[in-house]
Amino acid sequence: MILCVSLNPAVDKMLKLNSINIGKVNRASLESVHAGGKAVNVAFDLRLQGEDAFVTGFAGGKCGRIIIEELNQRKMPNRFIMLASETRTNMNYIDSYGNVTEILEGGHLVDARSEEEFLHLYMNLVKKADMVVLSGSLPIGLGEGFYATLTDIANREGVPACLDTSGPALINAISHAPFLIKPNLSEFENLTNHKYDVSALDEGFNAFFESTSFKKVMLPDLIDLHKTGIAIICVTLGKRGLLLFAKNEIIVCDAPDVEVVNTVGSGDCVMAALIHSLMKNCPLLECAIYASAVSSAHVNTLNVGDVDPELVAKLTKKVKFASYKPE
Repeated sequence: MILCVSLNPAVDKMLKLNSINIGKVNRASLESVHAGGKAVNVAFDLRLQGEDAFVTGFAGGKCGRIIIEELNQRKMPNRFIMLASETRTNMNYIDSYGNVTEILEGGHLVDARSEEEFLHLYMNLVKKADMVVLSGSLPIGLGEGFYATLTDIANREGVPACLDTSGPALINAISHAPFLIKPNLSEFENLTNHKYDVSALDEGFNAFFESTSFKKVMLPDLIDLHKTGIAIICVTLGKRGLLLFAKNEIIVCDAPDVEVVNTVGSGDCVMAALIHSLMKNCPLLECAIYASAVSSAHVNTLNVGDVDPELVAKLTKKVKFASYKPE
């Protein structure tokens, strides 16, 4: 069982419009309303790939009930600590070019008693898990070190913790040795306090591996993070694909061209695809290629957890890749 921890879930509303005009009336069509938040998205994607996912976290008010009802309708096992405050709603505006503008609420308030109840629940659930997904932002009321605490608990039980968050929550958890982290490029830059120029990828993999930004800045940062006990580091690079570092090898995959419909949740697809491949004990290269293909297939889909397996199979054959082994 893969335990997906959603501390700050959301009801995601998807709205479609030609363009957004600030300060003017904008009329949009409602495309979908569904349970969301990064860990919930990962759980949906894992289920699609045949994995057994269990969702836990906090939920409150009408939006919290909507999330739980959808999980139940999908027959996805879950258990939440119910809060007095309302779970958030996220608005995703998609224009005619597939560009997404996200407006994300801060989230519900977690009081001290609810935090204690969740930790007790989490400790029991981790013992039954093969892997833990810690994904998404922290809600109001939880300290910046909360993911570090959850990582420690998982490590004590010998359960790999896969972390996808940003800012202080990520920085605080790094020294506690999560098994896998999956920042995007901007989040990785904030983590290391360095800027990376990955534009050399447009000229080819060799040009990237020989670039000063990679050899003198990015590579040392990856190695330093790996030495802290993080087994796998995946940095998503948007339209340029992804970079995967593990076992003293770096693999870079491009992102196969598809029609862009919706980019929301594409990073969550990468997390789910990596976990699915790791559960099957796939080689690192196969993990990276599959993750890139699934992410591209998701971009071609409107709803989270609705990727076409046939498209994934086609894109897997189109992914270009290269590997690099540090000296």
